[in-house]
Amino acid sequence: MSEIHLDPVSSVAVRIRFSGSPAADNYHLTLKEGARFASDWEAYLKGSGIIGGAYTIEEADHSVIISLNFSLIAYIENGKIY
Repeated sequence: MSEIHLDPVSSVAVRIRFSGSPAADNYHLTLKEGARFASDWEAYLKGSGIIGGAYTIEEADHSVIISLNFSLIAYIENGKIY
């Protein structure tokens, strides 16, 4: 069985539109953070009781921690991996 090696500096783009906002915001998460966000979001949609979380996004040349309340998200769209 072959092992998949992911470049730790790669990122995945995620577009999030918040309720009441006409435009979506673009965020770049590391692959690990992107996977954690996707897992938490899926659990939220299935009624697990998770209501959000803090995620590290990549902004230009540094990382920023954002806190998301899932009940305020209208939709998400996963983008491509960079």
